[in-house]
Amino acid sequence: MAGVREISLGAVLRYALVAGLAAGLVAAVFHLVITEPVIDQAITLEESLSSAEAAHEEAIVSRDGQRIGLVVGFLLYGLTWGLIVALVYHAAQRWLPASSAAMKGLALALAGYWALALLPFLKYPANPPGVGDPETIAQRQMLYLLFLAASAVSVGVAVTVGRLAGRGPANWVVTLGTLAALGVALYLAAPAYSDPIRMPMQLVADFRMRSLAGLSLFWIVLGLILALLLRQPATGQRLSRPHTAPA
Repeated sequence: MAGVREISLGAVLRYALVAGLAAGLVAAVFHLVITEPVIDQAITLEESLSSAEAAHEEAIVSRDGQRIGLVVGFLLYGLTWGLIVALVYHAAQRWLPASSAAMKGLALALAGYWALALLPFLKYPANPPGVGDPETIAQRQMLYLLFLAASAVSVGVAVTVGRLAGRGPANWVVTLGTLAALGVALYLAAPAYSDPIRMPMQLVADFRMRSLAGLSLFWIVLGLILALLLRQPATGQRLSRPHTAPA
């Protein structure tokens, strides 16, 4: 039986960190150009809705400082998820439902996008400044983090159930079906935010659309670059031979 090429932890760490850093930089540039104008509109509107005294309070961090923080934050975000993806890939590469290292990396990035970006966003979409009661921030953050954790666990459950169905197309069908069913169950079971929205819905919708586009761009870039790097020749790979009983 032919051996299975496995990527060493050091190699996959390098690949995933480069992919995460590139994805964070692309997402940061996207938000600077596309999303920041909507945030400026939301801040102006929030100030106009506030009292005259509150409207003239000096911000703790200037808008230029916030933009710098956005870039730094996305770079750290990319490095963090790159590290997590590398560790998960190395631990689970034998069980990922794909036939090559590149496709395994792409499949893992797509799973991350679904569980850590798209599904949580559909349930708890991002809001511009001025939306939400400041007194409920802790509660909303806790709901989001719990949903994020449950969504990540659902991916592991779906992959495990898919493996029980065997290899080939049946694996993919069962895995994706289980993932969809668990996603719907989580979406319906999780409580919704109850804070009123005082901003115009068009502004809120514009911000949410651009936020989702930035999230999607981040995971697409991470997955594609990781897959391209994993296609490199056998550097950082070792041959794992199947266990056989002694003669």
